[in-house]
Amino acid sequence: MLNDLSQIFLTFLYKNMTVSVVIIAVLLARFLLRKMPKKYSYILWSIVGIRMIFNLPFATNISVFNLFRGFAKRSSTMDTMLAGSRKTNLQRATDVLNTIGTSETSTAHASSNTAANAVTHTLTTSQMVLGILGLLWLIVVALFVAYGIYSYVKCRMLVRTAVIARDITSATHKEKASASVWECDRIPSPFVLGIIRPRIYIPFRMPKQEQAYILAHEQCHIRRLDPLWKLIAFLLLAVYWWNPLVWCAFFYLVRDMEMSCDEAVIEQFGNEIKQGYSNSLLSFAMERHPYSFAPIAFGEGDAGRRIKNVLNFKKPQTWAAILVIVLLVVVGVSCLTNGKDKISSDVTSDLKNSQIQQPAVETTEALTDSDNSSTAQESLQSVDQWAQAFAARDVRTIQDMATDDAANDLKEENLLDDNGNFGWSSPWPWFDEESGIPAYQITQSDDTSATILYYAQVSDPHVTVWKETLQYTRKDDKIEIAHEELQMLNFIASGSEFENAYPKGIQNTPMDYQANGLGETLNEHAISANGMSPDGEYNLTDPMEAAQYLLNLLRNDGKVEITADKKDKTQVELKVHFTEDDITHHITMIRPWGEDGIWVVGEIL
Repeated sequence: MLNDLSQIFLTFLYKNMTVSVVIIAVLLARFLLRKMPKKYSYILWSIVGIRMIFNLPFATNISVFNLFRGFAKRSSTMDTMLAGSRKTNLQRATDVLNTIGTSETSTAHASSNTAANAVTHTLTTSQMVLGILGLLWLIVVALFVAYGIYSYVKCRMLVRTAVIARDITSATHKEKASASVWECDRIPSPFVLGIIRPRIYIPFRMPKQEQAYILAHEQCHIRRLDPLWKLIAFLLLAVYWWNPLVWCAFFYLVRDMEMSCDEAVIEQFGNEIKQGYSNSLLSFAMERHPYSFAPIAFGEGDAGRRIKNVLNFKKPQTWAAILVIVLLVVVGVSCLTNGKDKISSDVTSDLKNSQIQQPAVETTEALTDSDNSSTAQESLQSVDQWAQAFAARDVRTIQDMATDDAANDLKEENLLDDNGNFGWSSPWPWFDEESGIPAYQITQSDDTSATILYYAQVSDPHVTVWKETLQYTRKDDKIEIAHEELQMLNFIASGSEFENAYPKGIQNTPMDYQANGLGETLNEHAISANGMSPDGEYNLTDPMEAAQYLLNLLRNDGKVEITADKKDKTQVELKVHFTEDDITHHITMIRPWGEDGIWVVGEIL
């Protein structure tokens, strides 16, 4: 349950990022429109509501999210916090600020002898924290909904003795309003209650001179379906309750809703009622309705600002109204569309290879833009074809895609000999059919370059990481590799090397020893070898030495310093400091196979 909640809550966190950006943009636009009729500001809040509910699959160059590219890249790494999840093999590249992490997942392969060990195996610290936060979030959402229902019921009880008003003096409203206007002696101010069949409730003995414009105000709410929009806004507030910007949006939405109705009444009756209307606002504001979330009450909102707005209201000139409409369109397009720059995504191709299964290809920076999105996708597929050929030792494909210079690069690295055969036998990128873990990741790709991580299994058993950098050009709708450079990240001595090797942590890669099958083999060996690794150099029952061995860290106290922040029998938080570039990473080590078993990496924070 906590695992599912953690994924739901993380998705919700992604969504909050985009919503917050849109609210800020709308607040800025609202500030520019502060001297214009409030109906325009009221329309702006519909943009926020649409973004809260929907993810629209459109991208433009004027999207507000083009201003947050760096933020998008950083937020793409948050999905590594969900230890034990496995992405499906068919996910296309989408915008990270628009697609809020909604991929199909399944739990990691677990092996445990007891229920307690199973919990330790499948739930890491981040999952448990996110799961608890998700549970708290849902509880507060439920409390909000319960309060909304309570408010509605209390309002219904207040007006159960109401009677139909039959002496409405306004000739313009008598026929239309008499069936929906009710009088009650238990309410402090007029309000609209109901969605499908809304009713206007007014206090008994309301001064006759106030009835006309107050009823006009409430009828305006009903015509615009404001009770429905306020209900939707309240439900969205309940879902996004912890975001202060959403509270701010709800507050200004209600204010703009009321002010726009005030202005509609002034336009209908003329400026001569401004003084009397202002007095009514002041008198009813002194007796606020106790359950303001349920009805739309006449005295709702900031009475002082509403009175000031009424007294200063002027109908805008035509040219000003046109400019405002243009601004609304621009804000709507910029907030409801996605950016058109580099995005974080997970993609795969359908390319077949007889020697290796189709792996899931994870990309973090796949370029998509309106003019060359298809070109970028074709480049990415070609890079995927190269990676599969490399992992499968498909010499023919490698030679067909490489220029003479790139072939020389491979020869210098002893990957190709003079006869065009691969020169390395072991280690070599691998793919575990049972676990479904990919043998490589494409971590960066654009029209000219790409970065690929390959995973190799050595005989210990042990997994190492290679980083391959490609430079290429396009020729006949295919890429041609012009330069190839391979780096073996085996004895990691700096923070930059560590980040190159594990840009998205270890989940969904062969480095996850809980899922790759090697962890169980290492554990069985350690039981018979007093905790030692197969090479006899590392004590895998010690979390620090296990981290050094499994993450290929250099055993040098001067360059790599490992300390334990938190420790218990089943989980240890390690701090790994690289002195060369003064970079620190935090690692969670866990014991999936019991208190006498080895330590493996749970996650990289």
